[in-house]
Amino acid sequence: MRASNLQSALLPLVVSGLQPQFPLAASTRSSFFVDNSIFAHHPALAAAASSDQPSFHAYDDFSDDIPYEGIAYFAHINGTNCYSAENDGTFDIAIVGAPFDLGVTYRPGARFGPAGTRMGSRRLSPSMAYSMDHLRNPFRDWATVVDCGDIGNSPFDKLQAIHQLEAGWAAIAKRPAKATEKGDVPRIISIGGDHTISLPAVRALSKTWGRVSVLHFDSHLDSWDPRQLGGGVTKYSEISHGSMFHILHEEGLLADKNMHLGSRSKLFDQHYDLENDARCGFSYVRARDMDTLGIEKIIDRMVETVQEEYVYLSIDIDVMDPAFTPATGTIEPGGWTSREVLHILSGLSKAGVKIVGADVVEFSPVYDNSAETSAIAVTELIYEILQWMVNVPVSSPNMTHSGDF
Repeated sequence: MRASNLQSALLPLVVSGLQPQFPLAASTRSSFFVDNSIFAHHPALAAAASSDQPSFHAYDDFSDDIPYEGIAYFAHINGTNCYSAENDGTFDIAIVGAPFDLGVTYRPGARFGPAGTRMGSRRLSPSMAYSMDHLRNPFRDWATVVDCGDIGNSPFDKLQAIHQLEAGWAAIAKRPAKATEKGDVPRIISIGGDHTISLPAVRALSKTWGRVSVLHFDSHLDSWDPRQLGGGVTKYSEISHGSMFHILHEEGLLADKNMHLGSRSKLFDQHYDLENDARCGFSYVRARDMDTLGIEKIIDRMVETVQEEYVYLSIDIDVMDPAFTPATGTIEPGGWTSREVLHILSGLSKAGVKIVGADVVEFSPVYDNSAETSAIAVTELIYEILQWMVNVPVSSPNMTHSGDF
């Protein structure tokens, strides 16, 4: 028999051996798919993939969320006026932009961070946000997530801008939430803006949550005494993206259980910086400790430190190596990878750490590359924080709701 005739004779046998015999019941078809896919190695995913019904809600038509169309809200979620009483009880998690960079000491441009982040989130949408790691779509779980837009603030006067930002966050934080059985007030994820925005953010949230523990991902300490960083000549010069945690401590708004993560910057001297940092209630994990401790031990230290405190999470993207987030104002070589930071956030969520607010700061889009590496990384950080907030609902200690912004 000629080779071509032999191939023709054998081909149907080969194909029939590869294909299941139809017709098959739906459960059989699903089982065949699962047994021959990546889900076979992950029991929880396999169970979700094998169910007769979708594991949660059926996804929308993809045409509703084409990445490059529409108004640039974060991940194509709904935009809401979060400052008016008419929207009380309509959302649980608020994403808020803080376009401010009057506190920088080196490269400016973080005022464009909120706009750049929303552009970087174009590929993410509620219709395609189910996580293989968390087995959850945070946009389609119990929490209603909205984009509140940006808090307007002065580009001329730093002190006025900080008061405006604080007023904006306070107006959102005192609203009643939608899913009151999960948490009575909305929680806020802020998009910076330079790191100074943590000052008005924590001031505003303290009216709801009281003192908070700060988990601070950053290559720098940002607890410098203004007398050393900026000279402290005037109140205006005291406030910067390197002094806000010192100021928050002096105002009595921080618990004494705070941590710096990924520290590696230079200090002014061998004594005062670290002594003042400890006085402000901070311990730290250096960037290079990742090599000796590993992710799990770092997570354990963080959980042991904050315990049952309410936690404010602050992520300066320069905690990561410039290879992963080049678009920032004060880059430091030798940082963590984006995967390592995301893994730590996931571990804190699984440990049940009570997160009450967060910011992701110091993204300056002008320094990003053509692949939008930094913008996409910032988007993923916010997505991971969303997963954490949905996984760990938190209610405020004492809360009354009243008034308009």
